[in-house]
Amino acid sequence: MKKKILFSAMMGISVMAFAKTLQAVWTSTCGVKHYTTFTGNWSNSDMQSYIASINEIECGVRPNVVLNP
Repeated sequence: MKKKILFSAMMGISVMAFAKTLQAVWTSTCGVKHYTTFTGNWSNSDMQSYIASINEIECGVRPNVVLNP
């Protein structure tokens, strides 16, 4: 049992070491500031679509999202 837990912890740490994490700070069209964290392999278009969907649900408007580096 102890070996399984240790192996799981080691796998978790190694996966976390190579994980790509991006944080987007954005303000919706309603004026609400959001901090959204993207982990894994999100493309720019996937992030833009996700942010636009959140804004549409929250404010009723689907904006054109532009990512700035």
